[in-house]
Amino acid sequence: MIPLRFRLYFQHQKKILLGLWGWQLAAVMLYTAAMNALSWCVDAVFLEQKTLIQAAPVLLVLLFLLIFWEITRYLQKQAQHRASLHIRHKLRQKLHRQLLAAPQTAAHSPRLLTLACENTEAVDDDWQVIIPALISLLTIIPFLLLVFACSDIITAAICLATIPIAPFLLYLLSSLTQNRSTRAWENLAQLTQGFHELLRALPLLKIFQQDKAQRLTAQKLLHDFSTATLKVLELAFLASFVLELITTLAIALIAVTIGLRLLHGELTFQTGFFILLLLPEFYQPLRQSGIAFHAAMNGNTAAARIEQALTAASCPSPQGHHESLRIPPAITIQDLQFTYPQRHTPALNHLSLHFPAGRITLLTGSSGCGKSTLLTLLSGIYPPDSGQILLKDQPLPTMHPDSRAKLIGWLPQEPHLYQGTLAQNLLLFQNAPDERCLQALRLTQLEDFYTSLPDGLDTLLGDGGQKLSQGQLKRLGLARLILQNNPILLLDEPTTGLDEETEQRVIRTISVLAKRRTVIISSHHPALQEIADKIINLNDYLPKEGD
Repeated sequence: MIPLRFRLYFQHQKKILLGLWGWQLAAVMLYTAAMNALSWCVDAVFLEQKTLIQAAPVLLVLLFLLIFWEITRYLQKQAQHRASLHIRHKLRQKLHRQLLAAPQTAAHSPRLLTLACENTEAVDDDWQVIIPALISLLTIIPFLLLVFACSDIITAAICLATIPIAPFLLYLLSSLTQNRSTRAWENLAQLTQGFHELLRALPLLKIFQQDKAQRLTAQKLLHDFSTATLKVLELAFLASFVLELITTLAIALIAVTIGLRLLHGELTFQTGFFILLLLPEFYQPLRQSGIAFHAAMNGNTAAARIEQALTAASCPSPQGHHESLRIPPAITIQDLQFTYPQRHTPALNHLSLHFPAGRITLLTGSSGCGKSTLLTLLSGIYPPDSGQILLKDQPLPTMHPDSRAKLIGWLPQEPHLYQGTLAQNLLLFQNAPDERCLQALRLTQLEDFYTSLPDGLDTLLGDGGQKLSQGQLKRLGLARLILQNNPILLLDEPTTGLDEETEQRVIRTISVLAKRRTVIISSHHPALQEIADKIINLNDYLPKEGD
């Protein structure tokens, strides 16, 4: 049975596969022509007593054929490498979209790391080993069988009879290799999770002087993984040895047959030598099938884990859209309750509020009362444990993620700075003219910062580039919201880290930006109360003692 990923390759990567097949066919044709020229030269010089000058034109053709053959093989490998990079990039994107769209806790990190790194890298073998081996089997063997049939039918018959032996032996080894490969991946996941836990707890272990004692745990994890891996490699080496033995015996059998027929004059030297030169190339795909078989077992296990993760993550996707909503919508939360993963005390408990449409609502209250948590739930990053979040009358969790992203813009307390250009950090991988970027920078009081940059919008930010202060980073996040143009804005402490003059300018920008938008601001700065249409103190909604 063909694995699902290969069926998808055949459906969506037809051009790449046809290109690889074309390079392989060109390579085997050039190699066959080169061996034919070589056999003619040897026969002409050593048996027909021709001079090197007479054979020089054919030798020159042989040289060019070998050069073109090497160039073709190089281009074929480059095409394989590009295809592998493309497929792995698409696969990681799919993993990120589907897995990271759901809330992830610290316990998910080792699993995500294994999926995105080791499991995805195993797919590289599909395009570097397995698919080239399949293309070789489907191209080289039929082509050379046709060449052998045209040159010597007896040799072609012997080659045809020896081909089925290798697949039969690989079939016998398949079930045992599959089980051992699965156990190796399970041990790899345990190893990743174990090291992840050790790294997280390392400061605490050092405080209590227990870091050295954990070396035994790390050593055991490494030992279990290496043992499982070596068991898989044992079968791989066994399969390769058996295939090498079969192909060597087959070549020896054909060589002896050709030698006896040469002695009896049933075959010319040039034809016999030509066939002997092509035999290693004919059996090369069978030799590669041992490595490809091991890679396939390994890749099937890794791909099954990725498919399982994607299937689990791709639960029925919300299909609601925002077109039916009144823009901007009012927001209502009813009996909302939420507890952070791996915690016991609710961050929000039976909270009910209403945020009017097209107005600025200011959330105030003491630190830890749930302001940031509420904005996180309103953004859709976390689903509530119970209760409802309604945009007008449509529940937020039922909305399609694309519609939700178009509706809601969120400015966290610490906007993330990507390692990229200023334009990339502003647009977040979307497209917009430079004029809009400059306008957003002016509105957020970042024009002076922009003019000081050496390369303008192309200036690198983050590690290895321009550094930003906390206030500049906050204003950069606000500029992102201006460019996204969402009808709902969630601003978490937008004026933190700003001096008084810059704070007043940013507040005026928020006031202008809030027109025809539903804006919810979390802050304890009194200056923001001047532009708020409604002020909600979450301390008034905290559960009282005895409740």
